[in-house]
Amino acid sequence: MSFPHERAACTLVPETTYGANGAASPVRVCVIDLGTNSFHALIVDAHPNGSYQVVDRLKEMVRLGEHGLDANRLPEEAMERGMQALTRIKLLADGWGVREYLSFATSAIREASNGGVFIERAREELDLRIRPISGEREARLICQGVSRTEEFLEPSLVVDIGGGSVEFIVVDDDTPVFSRSLKLGAARMTEQFVTTDPMLDDEQAALRAHFKAELDAVHSACREHGVVRIVGSSGTMKSLAGVALDPEGGAGRSPFQQTIPIPQLRSALRWVMQASAEEREAHRAIESRRVDQIGAGAVLLDTLCGGLPSVRSFTVSPNALREGMVVHFLDTNYDRLRRMAPFRNPRRRSVHEIAYRFQWEETHAQHVAATATFLFDVCRPLYDGPASDAELLEFAALLHDVGYLVTHDEHHEHSHYLIEHADLQGFRADEVELMALVALYHRGPPPEPSHEHFGRLTPDRQQRVRQLAGLLRVAENLDRSHFQNVVALRTSLTDTALHILVATKADPQLEVWAAEKHGGLFEASFDRSLHVAPTEIETHSAEEAAPVTPSPMPPS
Repeated sequence: MSFPHERAACTLVPETTYGANGAASPVRVCVIDLGTNSFHALIVDAHPNGSYQVVDRLKEMVRLGEHGLDANRLPEEAMERGMQALTRIKLLADGWGVREYLSFATSAIREASNGGVFIERAREELDLRIRPISGEREARLICQGVSRTEEFLEPSLVVDIGGGSVEFIVVDDDTPVFSRSLKLGAARMTEQFVTTDPMLDDEQAALRAHFKAELDAVHSACREHGVVRIVGSSGTMKSLAGVALDPEGGAGRSPFQQTIPIPQLRSALRWVMQASAEEREAHRAIESRRVDQIGAGAVLLDTLCGGLPSVRSFTVSPNALREGMVVHFLDTNYDRLRRMAPFRNPRRRSVHEIAYRFQWEETHAQHVAATATFLFDVCRPLYDGPASDAELLEFAALLHDVGYLVTHDEHHEHSHYLIEHADLQGFRADEVELMALVALYHRGPPPEPSHEHFGRLTPDRQQRVRQLAGLLRVAENLDRSHFQNVVALRTSLTDTALHILVATKADPQLEVWAAEKHGGLFEASFDRSLHVAPTEIETHSAEEAAPVTPSPMPPS
């Protein structure tokens, strides 16, 4: 067999991930707000510059807290409605090719004694990880969402009336200075105080008394900071603003970007409190499933306004908790989004998403991948598999150390597990299996038929794993220091041996020793001895674009 006499390569790689090309590509994310009344899903493309574009949205009125808030327990039928809603959300998101989910649970789930049961069902049946959040964090997220649409040029109070809780945030000089989450949600208050339709005066009075007592700290904070405007958020606030803008319930105007004087708002609130369920349902601004709860929301807002004579106007933001969740995702993933933006190939993008998620050592992984794929090209005449396996070797090399996230000593075993179970996109199951096994055998005992996962493979696939893992071991040990000491390679493949000359930035002793010491798997699987030696190779910066100057190879 005739082999190339020699090959050379520079293994220096850019500081940021190589293999990227094309314009910036966003990450498609689905955020799910699991509220007491409704579940809101927002599917967005999150861009590395901090912006996002809405792709689709879905709202399901599930009434999760119906008849269960006082008992602090989710009724079985409510949980079933919630699971059905999440199933539809998941189908929509999967259809849009969503890569990541962020699901936050609010008042009803976080307070319910069986909220954990619902969360576990969502994880087991739909693979959705739901995180309950505190009322204070909910308030901060709401403020983040509203801040994307509102300029706070004057002291303002942001109010989000949910089913189980109400969040209050005072914003002064564009900065949140006070936040409070109170158990005053429309569903909860209706359940506790409202028994008639329309509400009797006595019920309204009881509600007002309760609200005044609970709102004392909110009123004080507003007076302290000179609040002159209320900004509403959520469906209840949107409906109340809609009634204020169109008392007759005709064609209706969008309540967003509208400034409503407080007297006009309070007149509409009185109508809502006095109207019958039939009259409220006939109004176009009031959703049918809010008809029985909106009266309590109207009393709350009217009581709030009554205690703040300095407040002059009311506006409603189209944003709420779900948009705040998107902003939170952008803020906490900024660096990862920036790094991932250039990747348009779904396989390469997925590999790098996993690598960043598992906190890889990027420069080491890149160096090993560059070295391994170069060696694959050199040894291609001897390889017992398709040329396309070069890509799988590269990806296995990029992910070979992700198991460090779990532990150091057995990190190769954890790398195998993480690659197998990380939901890599665009790969066949057999390709994922091969990458996971190559990563497994980058260190430790060589593959044997008695090994559980390796033993299930056909003999030809076992040989491919041996050869790819052998190449990866050599590449891994040529960066044994993890400092990218090797800057260039020259190789010669003969009938009996693979000779590798390495040029280094510093003393090459560690890399030369490590590569030869761990070259046994390569030698056995390729039937060639491995010889590694130091040399001097003149290298130039990328700007100079000069070729590598070869040194003489040792005799074969």
